[in-house]
Amino acid sequence: MERLRHYVASAINSIFKKENKEKTPLLYYWTKRYLLTLIGGLLIIGVVSIIWIRHNALENRLELTKLVAQEIAEHANEMEDTNAKDIRFPFLQDRQQFINPGQPLEVYIKDNSGAVRSVSQEPNPMPNSELNQNESLIKSLQLEEELTIKKVTTWNNKKASVVIAPIKNDEEKVTGAVYIIQPHNELKHLNKEEYQLLGLLLISLAILGWLVIYSLSKKLAKPVEEVANAAQRLMNGDYSITLNDDVQEKELYQLIQSFNEMTKRLDTLESLRTQLLAGVTHELKTPITSISALIQAVNDNVIPENRKKEFLTMSLKESARLQSMVEDLLNFNSFSAGSIKVNKEETNVQAILKEIIYQWEIVHGDSLSSVSLTYVSSEKALYAMIDSVRFQQILVNLLNNSLHAIKGKEEAKLEIKVRYYQKNILVTVEDNGYGIPKEEQDFIFERFYRGKNKKDVERGLGLGLPYSLLLAKALGGNLSLQQSDGCSTMFLLQIPLIHKY
Repeated sequence: MERLRHYVASAINSIFKKENKEKTPLLYYWTKRYLLTLIGGLLIIGVVSIIWIRHNALENRLELTKLVAQEIAEHANEMEDTNAKDIRFPFLQDRQQFINPGQPLEVYIKDNSGAVRSVSQEPNPMPNSELNQNESLIKSLQLEEELTIKKVTTWNNKKASVVIAPIKNDEEKVTGAVYIIQPHNELKHLNKEEYQLLGLLLISLAILGWLVIYSLSKKLAKPVEEVANAAQRLMNGDYSITLNDDVQEKELYQLIQSFNEMTKRLDTLESLRTQLLAGVTHELKTPITSISALIQAVNDNVIPENRKKEFLTMSLKESARLQSMVEDLLNFNSFSAGSIKVNKEETNVQAILKEIIYQWEIVHGDSLSSVSLTYVSSEKALYAMIDSVRFQQILVNLLNNSLHAIKGKEEAKLEIKVRYYQKNILVTVEDNGYGIPKEEQDFIFERFYRGKNKKDVERGLGLGLPYSLLLAKALGGNLSLQQSDGCSTMFLLQIPLIHKY
C-alpha cells in the first residue's frame, strides 16, 4: 500500500512538472522553426538544382559531341587512306577542353566492312581489354545515314551515349561512320568550382533568410511580449498600464488598443467595486444598526410603555428590509452560479403581461393615484417560450424602477408597449421621471451599482437590473436601456417570438 501511494504521488508530481515546464519564448520558438524550414527548403532546392544542372550538362555536352563527331567525319572523308592503323586528328585536343576537360574522348571509326579503328590525339592510355570491349560495342551498332545519338550500356554496366556521325563520299554514299562513346557519369560531372558556387549561393540565401526572419519575428514578438508582460501585471492587480500603440500591423494595433481599453475599463470597475462594496456594506449595516438601537432602547426601558410596541414594529420593518436585501443577494448569486433552473413553456405574452400589470396595480394602488398608466399591445397574438415567473420578476422590477423615478412628479406617466419585429417580441417600459445621467448609463447593469438619484430615494443593493438582465438572457432574450435623456427613460425587453398563425 505504501508503495502504491509513493507511485501515485510520483505520477502526480511528474504530471505537474510537465504542466509547469517552462515555455519557449515566441522569438526563439518561431525563428528556430523558420530556420529549420528554410534550411530544409534550401536543401531541397540544392538537390533539385544539382540534378537539373547535371542534366543540362549532359545535354549540352552531347550537343558539342555531335559537332565534334561531324567535324571528324568531314576530315575522315577528305583523308585518302582511311584504312590506316592509327588515325589522328590534332584538333581533338582543343575540342576536348570544351566538352569534358581532363577526360580524352573515346573516338572510333568503322568502315563498310565492319573494321573498327580507335582515333586519338595522342597515344591511347586505355587498357587493351577495355579497348577491345568498346570495339565490340561499336561493331554491334549499325552504320547510320544521319547524325544519331544512341543510349547504350557499356561492358561494365554503365550508362553511356554513343554519337554516330556518318562518313559520306562526294556522291553522298556512306563509306563508314564516326563513333564517340560518352559515359553519362563523365558528362554529368561538374567541376569543384561549380559545386562551391552553388553551395556559396545556398549558404548566402540561408543567412540572408534567417536574418530577415529573425528581424521580422523580433519586430512581431516585441509588442506581443509587451502585451504578455502587461497582462501579468494586470493579473497582479496593476491597472495603471498604457501600451504604446505605434505599430503598423492592423491586428497588433487592434490587440494593443483593445488591451488599453480593457485596462481602463478594469481600472474603472475596480474603483467602482471598492465604492460599491462600501455602499453594500453600508446598506446592510444601516438596518442592523437601527434594529440594534431600537431593541436596546426597549430593553433598557428608556422609552414609555405605550411606545414599546411602536419600536418593536419599527424593528420588524427593518428586519424585513434586511431580509429582503439578503434574499436578493442570495437569489442573484444562485442564479449566476446556475443553480436556479428556468422552466420554459409556450406562453401568450399579452395575456401574461396584462395579468402582471393588474397585480402590480393592486399592490401599488395608492402610489399610482397620480400616475397615468398606459398599456399598448399588438392586435396579433404573440407567443414565446418563457418562464412566466421569471418574466414577471423582470417586468415588476422595471415597473418598480419607473415608479420610483416618477414619484412626486405632478404629471407622472408610465407606458408599457408590446410589439413584434422580425423574430422577436419587444416589450418597452417608459417613464417620464428624472432619468439616468449619461455618465452612469454604462454601469447600470453592474452588480451593486446604485445611481446617485436612486441612492437618495430608496435603499437597496443595486441588484435589480443585473438580476433582470440575467433572467432575460436565461429566457433567450436581452434587456437593454434604449434611452434616458433626463426627462424620460425607456427599457427594452427582447425575447424570441414563436410564430403561430
